[in-house]
Amino acid sequence: MHAVMKLNAEDGGHRRCILVNNNENKICEEVTYERNKRVINGYTTPKGMAVEGLKNNSLRYYKMNFIPRERSTMNRRKLMAACTDLLCIKNDVYAESDQIVGKLKKNDVRYFEERGKRMLVIYNEAVICQVVEQIKDAEAGDTPMKVYVFSYGSDPYADEFIDVADKVELCALPQAIYDAYRRVLPKEVEKKLEVENDEEVSND
Repeated sequence: MHAVMKLNAEDGGHRRCILVNNNENKICEEVTYERNKRVINGYTTPKGMAVEGLKNNSLRYYKMNFIPRERSTMNRRKLMAACTDLLCIKNDVYAESDQIVGKLKKNDVRYFEERGKRMLVIYNEAVICQVVEQIKDAEAGDTPMKVYVFSYGSDPYADEFIDVADKVELCALPQAIYDAYRRVLPKEVEKKLEVENDEEVSND
């Protein structure tokens, strides 16, 4: 990781890397992470020589854990939170903001904005109309705001976002995330989905 940061400093690159460790004896938490944080912030050697930090880099520390497969609202929420971290990594945006969220709860929607990149993650379909109103009042960025919706079905909600279509880019959840999300849905929700799907087929 230090070598990647040095190379970025040498040629102005924007390389990223993921360092994985099992944290045996807390080596990742107390040694590896701390060492790379000092590389970014700068440090003083044991001989008293100041080493300038590689400031144009950032460091994120994530702990992995298993989420039970039992169908429950709690496991659904845990999975959505964990998958949001993955979406942040995918889109390289991590700084959370209340700008679009307003007074809505974080259980319903979260918004991230950093270095011109913007990402909105909606967990509750019922708040989409409120979110759209918030987006209407927001300034348009240089690039569209990426919007992900954790929905029970495959509806992209294009109609709901039609009034702000010039400000947003509706993104499908990566298939692996969507499949995992469907697996932990409470049984009553899954049954409701099956009935709705049957009705759609019969109407066609």
